Amino acid sequence: MADPSRLTDIELERALRDLGPRYPYPPTPNLAAAVRRRVVARPVAPVRRLALWRDPRRLALAAAVVLVLAGAAALINPTTRDAIAHFFHVPGVIVSRVSPKPSLSPVTPLNLGRRTTMVDAQSAVSFNIGILGTPDAVYVDTEVPGAEVALAYAPRPGIPLVKQTELGVLITEFRGDLVPGFLTKEAGPSTTLEETSVNGDPGWWVAGEPHLVITRIGDMDYPVTLRMAANTLIWEHGGVTYRIESGLSRADAFRIAAGLP
Repeated sequence: MADPSRLTDIELERALRDLGPRYPYPPTPNLAAAVRRRVVARPVAPVRRLALWRDPRRLALAAAVVLVLAGAAALINPTTRDAIAHFFHVPGVIVSRVSPKPSLSPVTPLNLGRRTTMVDAQSAVSFNIGILGTPDAVYVDTEVPGAEVALAYAPRPGIPLVKQTELGVLITEFRGDLVPGFLTKEAGPSTTLEETSVNGDPGWWVAGEPHLVITRIGDMDYPVTLRMAANTLIWEHGGVTYRIESGLSRADAFRIAAGLP
């Protein structure tokens, strides 16, 4: 026989055909017939339909699967997705779409807490306060779990006056993980709600028509405040929720956010 490494394809095929009759393949049983006989001889046992409900663990697993499927279906619907968006994004913040647009008259004054110094505000919180230059006023609200810090900046060239706050820029910071649902933002049809991220952290950009802001702390004896708010960038980082309210564009608001934690 020729050297196998030098065989052509035709020669190799011919050699294999010659070897075939010398090594017969064992007979193959009729598997279909054997399986059919076994099924007929051993009927399938009836399904125990109540077994799932008798086992609490299986019931819990089934309920979890149903919730996941329902949640996935809800997220497909834009209206439903807006209504439940707070479950998946910024801690301490509820963002929802309402119709018609919310309105308040007269405008409710700001309730930022006690005016103080930066040193005092830093001692009141467990996180490092993010700061944009030197604020014109610093406030701290210790009634909020973990405390809330507010930094107020007056209007100046390039930073227009916001009539809702009588300020140029308002930055608030608080432990969103300690106060679920502390801030509720209700946006009308003419307000933009955009899911976004700041330095890789989840956030929202709310702009256009002023939106309603409601602050509350669960069922605790805490004064509920309502007011209209201008363009707002809000996001979470390291358990702290940051909020920048201004009359600035999205790009300018993001430039400010880049200087914070």
